[in-house]
Amino acid sequence: MLPDPEALLPVAYRAAARVVRSRLMAEEAGERALHLLTLATLKGCAPHRPEAWLRVVARRSACAILRSEWARTESVGQEVMQARQAPYREPRPLLGDFVREHLHAALSPRQRDAIDAALHCNGTRAAARHCGMQPRDFRRYLGVISRKARSALAAHEADDAFADDPAVQFRIGS
Repeated sequence: MLPDPEALLPVAYRAAARVVRSRLMAEEAGERALHLLTLATLKGCAPHRPEAWLRVVARRSACAILRSEWARTESVGQEVMQARQAPYREPRPLLGDFVREHLHAALSPRQRDAIDAALHCNGTRAAARHCGMQPRDFRRYLGVISRKARSALAAHEADDAFADDPAVQFRIGS
């Protein structure tokens, strides 16, 4: 037996209205849920508790409507795009290149492997696994490498011609 849509539509609307704030979207989600209930009933697999089933399906339909709204893109005018673009800046020199250049001779082969893994792996555990170490040991290796890098950088800054220039900044990375 087909449930009365007039009686169930407000139930679906109220359930969808809890998810979406727009009345129009809530009505659409409620109608979709009622349509799915009608299809399920016509197939012969009607739910035992149609009101509860309808509430769940209405909430899911409202979420689907929200997702489809979020996926829509709005075209942006050329003047807005130009206003959002930042002015071009010269790239800053990389501190990682300096560290690899000046520390290569001071590091052991195991420490070189550790620094390469730290720069190329996604996380500490992955880098430690790549080197065949425990994460705790890998962090110790990185601590030793960091101390050596700081001392080499401090020694280099004393000799650097641009050490007093605040416009020259270093950033870590590759």
